[in-house]
Amino acid sequence: MNTNVALEQLVNRQVQDELLQQTRLAVTSLIEAYPHEFGLENLIIADAFYMTSVPEKLAQLYQEICDYCTENAIKFDHGWHWSLIWRQQLSYRALGEKYGRELVIATAHPRARKAVAQFYHDELDPYMQWFPWSWFSSMQFIGAGGFSAVYSTTISQPYDLEPLRIAVKIVDDKILNEISVQSKAFLPLLFQGLTVCESTGDLMMVMKLSNDGNLEDHMQQLPLGDLDLKTITGTILRLAANLADLHKVGMCHRNVHPRNIVCTDSDYFLVDYRFSTPSKESSSVTALTKAVYGRLPYIAPEVRQGIYTEKSDIYSLGVIIWQLVSKVIFPSPDVLLDSTTTTGDDNVYRIEHVPVPEWYQKLYVACLEPRPENRPEATEIIQALQPIHENLDFSVPLDRRVTEHIVARRAEVANHLRTYSKVKGAVSPSATRLYTLANLPNTSHLLNLPFTNVPFSVAWLPTSPTPSLDPSLSEFIMDLASASSNTGSVDPALASANDPSTAAPGTLTPSSLQQSQHLQQQQQQQQHQ
Repeated sequence: MNTNVALEQLVNRQVQDELLQQTRLAVTSLIEAYPHEFGLENLIIADAFYMTSVPEKLAQLYQEICDYCTENAIKFDHGWHWSLIWRQQLSYRALGEKYGRELVIATAHPRARKAVAQFYHDELDPYMQWFPWSWFSSMQFIGAGGFSAVYSTTISQPYDLEPLRIAVKIVDDKILNEISVQSKAFLPLLFQGLTVCESTGDLMMVMKLSNDGNLEDHMQQLPLGDLDLKTITGTILRLAANLADLHKVGMCHRNVHPRNIVCTDSDYFLVDYRFSTPSKESSSVTALTKAVYGRLPYIAPEVRQGIYTEKSDIYSLGVIIWQLVSKVIFPSPDVLLDSTTTTGDDNVYRIEHVPVPEWYQKLYVACLEPRPENRPEATEIIQALQPIHENLDFSVPLDRRVTEHIVARRAEVANHLRTYSKVKGAVSPSATRLYTLANLPNTSHLLNLPFTNVPFSVAWLPTSPTPSLDPSLSEFIMDLASASSNTGSVDPALASANDPSTAAPGTLTPSSLQQSQHLQQQQQQQQHQ
């Protein structure tokens, strides 16, 4: 029976592979027959004039694929068996392999040649394609992403069943870096390729339309946005994964804040990489220019000394993690730093503890630690939070104390904004600004938190299991300590992990747990004294 099932699965895979291969060949033939329909007439010289129109040929091929699936008991998937293949065959990778990269670059639109060359250099060619301007219509200005105008538009691709709403962003040499960094980090989940406006000659980046706004929009929604702990931890994990991917390729974002986190199809993406630099160069660039682009209060304190590292990105994320449960939205620097709001614990925009579970408080405190080396890496956030997230029920509404805290803080902020606008006029929106290091405002007075001043691997551990501690984390620690004492049944890998001499920096070991407990006991004794 098992042999028959395995044989059936093998035959099914072969049929699927044959279908995909034949579809690729058919799609390539259509592109070669009608290159002008795909904006490739400079690259591909059609051999003959075909009487059959493109829509008719596409409809015929589509029907043949559907019939093949029916005959072979294959469930037809429009995205997998059709749209994806068209994108692959129109990608710069496929064109480069068939016609040569040099020819593809040479025959590209003059305004796009530099970008196409960069795609090949940065190995982004599998994900990017050329979109002819004739495919676009109904363009509307929707805002400015940094220094670049962004438009929503309708795209009618010959092979798509229905038009789609997407976004296009004007590109210049300064922000070609954004395309490269974004795509390297996230395998262009947002960016898809290039086009050139025929009327203005502007080079434009084609990207998914953020149809659900940005994270700041979500946090200030009424009723009170996302108030489910499972949803919030999922959001944090997604953002930490975004930063982990970016840091993995050796880049610092340098401008992390909620408006640079867009929501598309119920998923979050970190965007705006205009100021990204290689991690090894971030501090030297900051010190050399003696300036920084950023938004208050998301700029880490060490930046004032010309130091910018990946841990500076983590600081910005820490502010956001706190905002996800406080729902406090920060205004423009003029309002934020107004003298009437800078009086310690009474500061309207103070960052203080929210009555959420202890592990959540520890997470944002750790990310906001004054010393960068004590903050977690993005991967450490994922490793710490993932077990807790998975252990939570499907839906975990926040405690009533949290909602009461949110309502009180929002009322406090609203009252201040009303008073400020009456005295000093309209309140300008908060945005990224250029600051010299000498004039970069200090926002440390906003932080009203009990910092541990110890590394994350130590700060994250509890002194003892408590009702507010996540059960999975408590059980993991106790099991680890128990296993270390039972030498007769210790797994070699666990024994190695239990040996401080072999543990990597920041690794969780029973000895580090004991050190943490001893350190905290000393701190408690000092407090009693």
